Order: sequence, then structure tokens, then C-alpha cells
Amino acid sequence: MVEIPKTCKAAVLVEYGKPLEIHEVQVPEVEPRGILVKVEMAGICGTDVHQQKGELTIKSPLPNIQGHETIGRIVELGEGRTIDAAGEPLQVGDRIMWAHADCGECYWCQIERDPVLCAKRSGYGWAPPSALRGGFAEYEMVNPKTNVVKVPEELTEEEAVGVGCAFRSVVGGYDRFGKVGLMEDFVIQGCGPIGLYSTVVARESGARTIIVVGAPQNRLDLALRWGADHVINIDEVKDAGERKQMILDLTNGRGPHNVVEATGVPAAVAEGLEIIMKGGKYLILGQTSAAATPIVVSRINEKGLTIVGSVSAHVVHFYRALQFIKKNRAKYPFADIVSGKYRLEDVNEALANMASGKEIKPVIDNRSR
Repeated sequence: MVEIPKTCKAAVLVEYGKPLEIHEVQVPEVEPRGILVKVEMAGICGTDVHQQKGELTIKSPLPNIQGHETIGRIVELGEGRTIDAAGEPLQVGDRIMWAHADCGECYWCQIERDPVLCAKRSGYGWAPPSALRGGFAEYEMVNPKTNVVKVPEELTEEEAVGVGCAFRSVVGGYDRFGKVGLMEDFVIQGCGPIGLYSTVVARESGARTIIVVGAPQNRLDLALRWGADHVINIDEVKDAGERKQMILDLTNGRGPHNVVEATGVPAAVAEGLEIIMKGGKYLILGQTSAAATPIVVSRINEKGLTIVGSVSAHVVHFYRALQFIKKNRAKYPFADIVSGKYRLEDVNEALANMASGKEIKPVIDNRSR
């Protein structure tokens, strides 16, 4: 039997724009159908950086424990919780990942059947320390309404951790995007985790030419290993007009059928509208900033564009992302997305390195604890 501590260490966001603080917090009692996990690995993404700085459109109450992409190993299962979302049996020692908890009762859950848009979602990485619902900690509590999926035994934590945010968001986004035709061209704006996973899904969807636009070079190099045909480094090709011409030259003068925005930079949307071909489709995945940016709205009309926005994901997208990695792990070096491993106590260094672009995907690695 696993001994469960009364308290554990957690990195707490006390004030926006200030470093996270390591606190000793209470480990709550496990409710019926709740799950207590030991955090094995917690990923850090751009949203965490914006959240810590107070730059998101929604500001959660302070203090809170950040971290919304976690692999946890079950240490206690609440009464009544016996299987995961795919019907697989759960037991102490299993590794799991989980979605934000939808209420199951609101208009979007019941009528639209789109729980990603749930009006009363219980999120992870936003809650007060007393709830212990953040991955920047030694332990984390999964609440009773949360859907979970087991991590396939074949996968390492490094291969799977990106499913916790970027990859499930990409799978959810492509679901909204709809059918992608065989041999269509793609431009992926951005080469962070969202852009990288967008690249590999486009490749496996039968894309003809995939062009990834972004920086720095280490991320673009990984994009090439994950299926990109061409990369354009914005640190070297700084002029948007020059980038557009390069893309036109690579797409028969028409531009790409599909553009995926994965930058998180609002100004990138205007560039995306300029490069996409007539009749094309634009998937916006990366935007979380409250900043505004000017666009030429008439481009949407004159080109007859379809624009699709998508945010977050549901448990089905976690499951499909994990199964995608399991099937394709021999073709793509999925573990290479983890570019740096940090102790919980070094979380502020990890956040700073993510913000600067030094890291592709830094993680808090608790496996040695």
C-alpha cells in the first residue's frame, strides 16, 4: 500500500508577474470517484508563461497552482472509480492523463454536445492550493467529474507529456477543421508544440507540401523531423512580403489550401490571411492573448475563406492523441519535444526559458522524488 503524505510541495502563483513560490500544501481527502496521483511529469507551455505574467484573457483567482498538462501515477482511487473513459480498468500504479471537467448539465454539454465549450468547466492549473488541482506539485487531485485515460504502457513520459495540452488541442482543432483533402498544401505558422503537432498530423493526413514558418532554428529542425518539407526562419527572413513570395513559389503560385495558426502572436493572423489561397481554410489554434491586432477583413470575403477557431479539447482527443503516438512512435521522435527537465524548485527557470524560446517543451520531472 502506498503511503500518502498529509502535505506536499507545490509551486504557487501568488501574484501576477512575480516568481512562483514553493509552498507546503495540504493533500485533500479523496472523494468518491476522485483520484489522487503522484505527479510524474508536468509540462510547461506558453499558456503557463502568459498566465504567470497575467496576460491571459481570463485571470483565475489568486493564489493558485499552475500546471495543466500532467502525467500522474495513481496512488488512491476514490470509491466508484473503476475504469477510464475508454473502459479500461484502473488501479493504483497506473499512469493517467485527464481533461478539464465539464459539468454535463449546461447548454453546451447537453444541447450542443460540445463539452469543450462547457459554461461551468472545472479547470486544472487554475485552482487554489487547497484544491491541489495543478501539475506544478508533487501530488495532484483529480476531481470526481473529470474524465481520465490511461497512458499506454509502451509510451515513455517524454513521448506522452505533450498530449496534456498541445497535442490534444491540435487533435480537437483538426476535428473542428473538418475534412482535409489528399495532397493539399499546408502552412503551419509557428513551430512550438502546437505547430509541431499540427505538422505531424498534417503529414499523416496526406498533405502534399508542408511549410513551417517560425523560429528559433532548433524548433524548425524538429519540425523537419516531424514531417515538414520546408521551413522558413522568421529570424532570417524578417519581411512578411518576402515570406509570402517564398510560400507562393512553393505552392504553384496559389498559396496553401490550409493554414494553421500556432504562434500565439496576434499579428500572425493578418499574415495568414494574406498567404492562404482562394477558397482556403484557416485554423486558429494558438491565440490566448488579450492583445488586439488589425486585419484586412475583406480578405475573408474576396478569397472566400473558411476560418475555424478552436480551444482546448475533450477526453476523446487525449485518447486519440495517445493512440496516434503509440501507432507512429517508430516513425517520429516524439520524445524529442522535451528539451529540458527541471526540478519543481526550479520552475521559475523553466518558465523563463520557455518564454525566451530556449526550450521547446520544458517539463517538471518528479520521477526521482
